Amino acid sequence: MVEMLEKELETYEHSRAELVGKAEGKFALVKERRIVDIFDSESDAIRAGYEQFGNVPFLVKQIVEIETPENFTSNLMGV
Repeated sequence: MVEMLEKELETYEHSRAELVGKAEGKFALVKERRIVDIFDSESDAIRAGYEQFGNVPFLVKQIVEIETPENFTSNLMGV
């Protein structure tokens, strides 16, 4: 999945300092090499992504100065 969003992640990282300065805490919608728009909520950004691009990969990322790692455990482990 990361390879699928590699361009989007690079674009976000390249623009992060500028984004933090003007929109910290909001959500960026990123498609390929473009910051499409900034939204107040994650759900608004996701909705706009589906409306503009359809059911294809795009990135919605909260604009924060310091990333907090998140860990998820699958319920399918050990099956």
